[in-house]
Parts: sequence; structure tokens; C-alpha cells
Amino acid sequence: MTYHTVTELSAVAAQNVSAYNADFVSASSLDNGNICQLLTKSSTTGQGEVWVATAPTTASATGVFMVDSPVLPFLVTGAGDIINGLGTARDFYTLTTKIGAARRLQLGDIVTLSAETLDSSTTQAYAIPVAGSFTMAWSAVTVNGFYLTYLKTTYISVPDGTIGTGRVVAYEFRVDHI
Repeated sequence: MTYHTVTELSAVAAQNVSAYNADFVSASSLDNGNICQLLTKSSTTGQGEVWVATAPTTASATGVFMVDSPVLPFLVTGAGDIINGLGTARDFYTLTTKIGAARRLQLGDIVTLSAETLDSSTTQAYAIPVAGSFTMAWSAVTVNGFYLTYLKTTYISVPDGTIGTGRVVAYEFRVDHI
């Protein structure tokens, strides 16, 4: 089973500054916690205020947003129908061509991400963008653009209805360069 990233953006400036929040569409399905750049507006009728999410083209990307759509788990049937309300937060992602939400992270923001948005479970000092991807990679060195500084390994609660389960490994980061 494929799990998707679970996030806790618990101390971010975007909670109080609407200019750091944006709606997006993407040609790729995106997990919460994925990163993107919002460089152009959608040309689709009815989406005049919606941005087009693209993957950073270099590891030193700037102007990075983090996907943080409201979590509504769903199931996609074999016929392509969407049944809302089934699953947990680990089953949620923003589907291709559906409108999602993103936050432009600011210096000092604290974010917690489950392991799915990173390239491995081997922690290093920083998380940096992967060129051409919406994910991040662990790194021992910083880059000239956006990066996160690793603070600690922790857990995010993701209740699944069974006793003794529902915790996923996660990593807490501070935004130290945008």
C-alpha cells in the first residue's frame, strides 16, 4: 500500500498572513508536505485566481511553497470514481487537476513531515529540494535556496481505528533559508 505524507505545519507565518497562502492545480498528484513553485496562474476557465504548481528545477530553488491541503481521505475506485471519507490522513493527496492549497514558508517556521516526502529515512542535517521533483532529499550541506534544518525525530498521530496504532515517524524542521 502506498502511503502519502502527513504534515503538521504548527508554527508557520501563513497561519496569520493570507498573502502566504495560495490555491494551485498541478499536472501531478501532490502529497501534503510536497514542495512546489507557483510561477504562473492557471489558464483554465474559472480558475483565474489559481496558480499552476511546478517542481523546483534546481536544488537551490527559491520562492518555494509547501502543499498543505485540508485532509479529506478518499478512495478512488477501479472505475475512477472518488468515494470521500474512507481511509486516514496517510491515504490523502491532492489529485491531478484538482485545486489544492499551499503555504509559502517563512524563516523560522516549524514544520513536521512524515518520511514519505523525503528520499530516505537516514537523517542528515538538512532537507533540500530535489531538482525536477516535488520532494526533498536529506543533505549534509545547505544550498543557496530553500532548505529546512532538521531538529528532531518525532511522531504524528494518525488514528486508524485500531488500538495501539496510529503513530507515524516524522521529522521536525525549521525553515532556515527561503
